[in-house]
Amino acid sequence: MLRPDFKRTIRLVRHVLSWRARRELRRRPGHFPIVARRGIRGLVAWPFAQLRHLSHLKHLLKPHPAAAMILATSAAIGWTMMDADPVGADASRVVQAAEQNRPAPPPMAEESAMHLQGRVAMLLQIAMLQDANNRLEDVKSYTATFEKQERIDGELSDEQSMAFKLQHKPLNVYMKWEKGGDVGREILFPVAQDDPRLLVQLTKFGGRLPALKLEPSSTLAMSEARYPVTMAGLKEMTSMTLEIRQRDIKLGERVQVEMRDDRTFSGRPVYAYTVKYANSKDSEQYRKCILYIDKQLMVPVYSRNFTWPELVADADPNNLDATTLIESYAYRGIKLEADLAPSEFARSNPDYKFR
Repeated sequence: MLRPDFKRTIRLVRHVLSWRARRELRRRPGHFPIVARRGIRGLVAWPFAQLRHLSHLKHLLKPHPAAAMILATSAAIGWTMMDADPVGADASRVVQAAEQNRPAPPPMAEESAMHLQGRVAMLLQIAMLQDANNRLEDVKSYTATFEKQERIDGELSDEQSMAFKLQHKPLNVYMKWEKGGDVGREILFPVAQDDPRLLVQLTKFGGRLPALKLEPSSTLAMSEARYPVTMAGLKEMTSMTLEIRQRDIKLGERVQVEMRDDRTFSGRPVYAYTVKYANSKDSEQYRKCILYIDKQLMVPVYSRNFTWPELVADADPNNLDATTLIESYAYRGIKLEADLAPSEFARSNPDYKFR
């Protein structure tokens, strides 16, 4: 007969193995078919049944070798089929498995262009103009290519392009015509720090005439411009447009505003605003206004305004925009970070032709 201590050991081993097998089957429902479950239970219980049949052998002091071998094999098989940790004990493993089995997301549709109208578009334009004003306050000086076309005394001038340099504090402006108008003409404002006049170097007679000193708002200085040189630059264009839009917000539905963000200007993405007025009582000068705000610089770079057909002698109803253009201004190749030296606004600069 088996010794009592050995019998207790056998019962303990059997209890542990059967408990782990039951726990495994409960923990993994459906993992094993019913037949396999019964086979496992039978495999675990069979060695102990054989030991019970040997109880009549009183001279047996230890388990039969075959039974011991079967017991050890069963224990090894059961142990390898069981996880060391309960399911869910390691959250990272669960997350990793879920990520690996996650289906690929469907392809995203291309982002559609933003298209706003009405009061929302007006408020957004005002906010952008206010932000541009603040940005330009921090800019000391910049360079650009300035383009303009204006209607003066009822006549629309040719498109003109000029090299442009500006310093904000104190205000200094230099321009040189490169295309259209009087090519080669140069202007400098002011003449000097103690002379607040406009210096103009014409190209007539080969540029041998001495430079003219004019008051910025004089009739001669304004003969080819709608605004004086003191109002040149991005900041003045931004401030003037902002003032008009703040007035327009009070008109309500009598002014139509549209904004699109799928336009480009000079190869750069811009926010394109179009403003249309219902009648000349709401806007005596402008019928339609177009404004582009650069998405990267966040400052206006293009402004094109149209007047009412009754104010233009040759207005064509079939081609209204082309025949009612009143002013167009554009800035290309802007370098806001330019730190211009005082010599860039000096009459004595060797690159300038002032006499």
